[in-house]
Amino acid sequence: MCYSVGMTKLQYTVIVPDIQWPYHDGLALKKILKVIEDIQPSQVVQIGDGIDFPQVSQWSVGTAGMYADTLQDHISGYSVGFLEEVRKRAPKARLRWLEGNHDLRITSFVKKYAPALASLDSLSIPSLFSLDELGWSYEKGPINIGTNVYAIHGHECGGYSPSPNAWDKKFTERYGSHRSYVFGHTHQPALVTRAYGFEGKVDGRFTMNVGSIMDPVKATYVKDGSVSWNMSFGVLADDGKRVYPELVVMTDRGFLFNGQKY
Repeated sequence: MCYSVGMTKLQYTVIVPDIQWPYHDGLALKKILKVIEDIQPSQVVQIGDGIDFPQVSQWSVGTAGMYADTLQDHISGYSVGFLEEVRKRAPKARLRWLEGNHDLRITSFVKKYAPALASLDSLSIPSLFSLDELGWSYEKGPINIGTNVYAIHGHECGGYSPSPNAWDKKFTERYGSHRSYVFGHTHQPALVTRAYGFEGKVDGRFTMNVGSIMDPVKATYVKDGSVSWNMSFGVLADDGKRVYPELVVMTDRGFLFNGQKY
């Protein structure tokens, strides 16, 4: 939806963070869906790792998890509980699912352990989730999601960076310092800025990590239950010339947005 500020029309994009279905926090997701319904954005972008795919993880190989019969349940749950819900709540929005490293697990597993099946279209993400029918696209980053703003999951660059500023440096060196970036992957929300200019004319850029809504209790690989993850999501307001980023960080799975408590 367009919102007018003075004579300027703003286009809104809601950026849904790493969900990692079914290890997500249900209440946090429900509240993000409510924001989408309330503001009717022009675009919804899921930043990647929408689904976890633990059954085909490299960490499940040789364990009981590799033989779990829950894969279809997870696929169906994500389709109904997220993909269809967003479509129903924002029927006019452009819907984009960005490929994350967890989303790639089924493709990687088939290529390694059943290569003869790798060419089957039925095992692709768009086919498994009937994305054409639901009006979602499945895309590889970086993708343009606003005026000079690009979305990337974070795994595409390789390696892992220790801080938000290090991620900002990684993206600017790889894709250019003239752009702003939105990413996920690390589950650690952050918003860092950089600016260029002289004689009082400053041109700003940003790099925003929209975090995750993964439930730390369900992350059983974190043995002591201690993680530096705050649940969060992002919103971009775009007037066609510049973009205004907003990182919405949750407290006890609640937050304020547009003057309303969720």
